[in-house]
Amino acid sequence: DEVIALKEKVIAEKETQLKDLKTLMETQLKDLIAEKEKLITEKEKLIAEQETQLKDLRSQWVQLEMQTLQELSRVKVIANNRALIEIAMQQYKSDLSLTKGLEMFVNEHLLTVGRDKTTLSMYGREVCNKLRNFGFAAKEDFVQKELKNLMHEISKPLHRPHVSGKIYTGYVVGGEPPLAEALAIVISKLQECKFVKNLDVLLVDGEGKCKCVLSNGDIVEYGEA
Repeated sequence: DEVIALKEKVIAEKETQLKDLKTLMETQLKDLIAEKEKLITEKEKLIAEQETQLKDLRSQWVQLEMQTLQELSRVKVIANNRALIEIAMQQYKSDLSLTKGLEMFVNEHLLTVGRDKTTLSMYGREVCNKLRNFGFAAKEDFVQKELKNLMHEISKPLHRPHVSGKIYTGYVVGGEPPLAEALAIVISKLQECKFVKNLDVLLVDGEGKCKCVLSNGDIVEYGEA
């Protein structure tokens, strides 16, 4: 009987030890999980803070680039079909590439996708109508195709329009139809959406002559802006 009692006592002690060990391990495990979750939370918070800082820096950089264009265009001619769109796209969709951002902007604002065909949006047609008053007469179908292909056009090495010697200052875009019309539609809409602010844009034809000015989303005669 003593042997049995001793055995039971040993077993009871072992069970108590195991129970205590299990409780200790569970406590340690809970502490580890809590510590891990705390570290994850702190890491996520740190990442979020860094992303906010990065976003702020990007925004400041874009503003600086835009201000630089504004300042330079007051004292000299800047002829570039790409630069302004590139800066504006960083404000529109900073997380997308220029190609994807421009494609999204064009599809969202400037094209109407039907079952059978894609056409210019109402806004695009309105701009084309206004441009006809200034001698830009490309067919809407060609302008629509140019809009879809605009990234390719402004990525060419020679994406700087020819400018006549009679223009001395200003930011200039343009070229032969339908490129000039496509650029005008995009930039006017960017102005209207406030992605381009406080910058009048001169629109030149294939000969480099300034036909009109894109100003705050409107199209006005050169000299009136």
